[in-house]
Amino acid sequence: MPPRVSKREYRGSACHRCHKQKVKCNKEKPCRNCSLTNSLCTYAFRDRKITVPESYLKHLEGGLARPEVPHGAVPRHISFEAADAAGQRSTQDAVPNLARQRFDVVVENSTAEQFVSKLKQIRDAKSSFCAHGTQSESLSGARTEESQLPPTPFAQYEYFELTFDTTPATCTFKLPPYPYVVHLLEQFSIYLGHDWHWFRPHTFHKKVHNTYKVAGSEESKDRVWLCKLLVVLALAESFDKDRQPEITIDLHGREEQSSADFGSSKSLRPPGLEFFEQALRILTLPYENACIDHVEILNMITQYSNQLNRQKTAYMYAGISARLCNTLQLHQVASSRDCSPVEREHRKRLWWSTYCLDRMTSTQTGLPPSFQVEQTDLGYPSDAEIPLNDANEFTDVEFLTARVQLTMIEENNLKSVPLIGRDDARDIETIVRPKLRRLHTWKEGLPSHMASELRNDARDNTDSQGAKRALANLHLRYNQCLILLLRPLLLRQVGCIFSKEESSVPQDDLKELNNICLKSARTNVQIMINMRSSDLITRLGFMENMHVFASLMIMCLAMSINAWRPGSFDEAQNDVNIYEAGKDILSYMMQCGSLAAKGHRNMLKEVEDLGIAIASEAGLAVDAGNHWDIDAWMTQLFENENTLGFPEA
Repeated sequence: MPPRVSKREYRGSACHRCHKQKVKCNKEKPCRNCSLTNSLCTYAFRDRKITVPESYLKHLEGGLARPEVPHGAVPRHISFEAADAAGQRSTQDAVPNLARQRFDVVVENSTAEQFVSKLKQIRDAKSSFCAHGTQSESLSGARTEESQLPPTPFAQYEYFELTFDTTPATCTFKLPPYPYVVHLLEQFSIYLGHDWHWFRPHTFHKKVHNTYKVAGSEESKDRVWLCKLLVVLALAESFDKDRQPEITIDLHGREEQSSADFGSSKSLRPPGLEFFEQALRILTLPYENACIDHVEILNMITQYSNQLNRQKTAYMYAGISARLCNTLQLHQVASSRDCSPVEREHRKRLWWSTYCLDRMTSTQTGLPPSFQVEQTDLGYPSDAEIPLNDANEFTDVEFLTARVQLTMIEENNLKSVPLIGRDDARDIETIVRPKLRRLHTWKEGLPSHMASELRNDARDNTDSQGAKRALANLHLRYNQCLILLLRPLLLRQVGCIFSKEESSVPQDDLKELNNICLKSARTNVQIMINMRSSDLITRLGFMENMHVFASLMIMCLAMSINAWRPGSFDEAQNDVNIYEAGKDILSYMMQCGSLAAKGHRNMLKEVEDLGIAIASEAGLAVDAGNHWDIDAWMTQLFENENTLGFPEA
């Protein structure tokens, strides 16, 4: 039993971690929960009453106070924290909230330049206060309000220039004909333009026109712009169904290609690769003097690297983009105070898109992210300040906002899932169900036109097609979050089958959660079927591959567990047909040249073999006789897919 806390050491509130997890804290230093998980245990400091001269408050009102997030910047319709309090907290508590969650960046505040800046602020404050109060009052007041002063920008300093900075290597490249570029930009808008904020579309199209139609234009000489254009063309061409390499399959299931093995140096090149390699050749990253255009380029390079199944490359480029966002201070409201409303919103949406891409690549590789959401004081994307004549610079704000908030929920879930211990029943009540409520609250708060997934209806114009695909991707991601949250429980059940143990979770509760997981997987496969019939599936799409594989894996294991213990899942009559249609999508994408689909197809075969072992007593006996370490195999399957080249979410 831990020692009792003395009266001197007693703290009136829970530590930060216990408060965030909504668990009871014994208020020691460190507390019991933090000790068990080897986590940092911190407490809030008690407020101190400090007398501040009235003149200093007026001085703050004159311009030194930190600007607040504009009213309405944080949407009311999503607050995943509210679910844990069963509706007791207002939805305005959604993150990010400037008043509650201001994040002090330790690295920035520890620089010598920042320290000298603080000294100057104290000196200036002392001069201002001398006529109205004592020196001690002035200094204490300056110290008290120090954290409310605007952030100091990166100091200007001298550095040695490199030849690389000013005279980049000369190279030549060819741009495609203008009509083909227009076609590719339409493809980009449909298949990718509505998911994230990549750039300002109207400005981008204007620059394309100047590049082709205006002789000697500035755009035709701008390496950064030309690099961005080439990356966009690479991504757009990868979506073009007429420009796909093929992998054929013989009757024995072996992958073949008539001219060469796909993926070898002599194979057919993936569509867009020529544009992509040209972009990389002319790309220079002046880290000492980077601009927002470089962030845009790096984000799109990250996306195309995923199309090539180059997961570590995508992770690296996403990390560089995140670092550039930090140097440009896109995460701080104060950094864009002098920008136009359009530019402010552009910077905000670009930061949130970079945050999501950073989270996506870190999750799929199992490596730490570069961003933490707590570091920003930005509100969610908003159209409130955008003039009507500039509305074409942005896509639907509600899609991006919903994706951002879902990414934050997923981040929170992935941090907590590893905390699940051996007490299944307790973990379900304290960890799983609160997170299910968060996801449910998020979906319930979606606008009416986003409440349901893609339907298999007639084709429409480019914008409508792009919105349909973005909506499908949004619901694919939502169901994937449910799968990732509940998948460890499925792993437990498989482990119990092979160890001949019984789960401590009541069967009714277990069946309820099983059905949520199976329904999410079934829905995702159906969405993918609808996307294919609407010709909205990207044949090299990394995310589509990951979603369909994760869903097929759940359906396969569910049917196998049901064969071993009937009634564990409520299967639908057409589950087998849906499963086969999903496998057909995976094979189709593999035939179109997707290396990710090829890997997932092989992995699915292993899961099916395991399913046979679960459903067949003879299979269990054979496997046990061969000393098959099923626990190690399943752990590798669920937790280390990325080391085998099979990405997670």
